[in-house]
Amino acid sequence: MTPSTRKRKPIKLPLVKMVVIFAVSMVVLLTVDFGQRAARGYQVRRAEEKLTTQVEALTKAHDALLARLDYVQSDAYIEEVARNELKWSKPGETVVIILATPLASDGVAAATGNLTALRPPAVQGQTPLEAWLSTFFPK
Repeated sequence: MTPSTRKRKPIKLPLVKMVVIFAVSMVVLLTVDFGQRAARGYQVRRAEEKLTTQVEALTKAHDALLARLDYVQSDAYIEEVARNELKWSKPGETVVIILATPLASDGVAAATGNLTALRPPAVQGQTPLEAWLSTFFPK
């Protein structure tokens, strides 16, 4: 008999061994699949929580913007802008402009307790009272 003509002997496994091998391989496959699904489920839950947080923040921002839009479209906003930014007044009103007066230098007088030095100097030869009076009652 030559080696090429020799027939292989079929491997005979008992039925129980084949069933055990099949069962073990199925358990391994199912365990790996379950682990992958569990990991994916965890990732999806984390993404869902993050998106829910973002939706809540964006909803609050949206509500704030809607409230701002309502205010901007109101007459109160128009009056506020006209008075504060454009310096307009209603008919019959008088606009008062308050001029700034320079204060004592460096606050040295406050540190030393000399309160008379904190009094602002006269602006263009006027005391603050005279400046106010000339603003309200021009000569």
